[in-house]
Amino acid sequence: MRMLVAGFALLALAATPDRMVAQSAASLPIAPSRGTLVAAADLRLPGGRLFGLERPAAGQVIQQARSNRRQGEIMMIVGAAGIVTGLLIDEDLITIAGAVVGGVGLYFYLQATR
Repeated sequence: MRMLVAGFALLALAATPDRMVAQSAASLPIAPSRGTLVAAADLRLPGGRLFGLERPAAGQVIQQARSNRRQGEIMMIVGAAGIVTGLLIDEDLITIAGAVVGGVGLYFYLQATR
């Protein structure tokens, strides 16, 4: 087994290039160039609150309903997995807990779709 590991290590060492990219002599600039900074400053919104960019209250309600719907879907999937797991290992408590989690997920899902 040691010979096999040593052989793989030797093969990996022999397959590496002569100069590693991280150890190369040519350095790449980390900071953005002046042109990039000027372009980013031109795209930046002016400070303060703009009237046209406020989110209406209806948009927040829709987004909350989507998150509740997604949460309901996830809870239904977890509940189904709990039911299947409980049935496979013949454990009543896990099966019942999965059914409860799935039922709560169904409730959240139906409330979000109204």
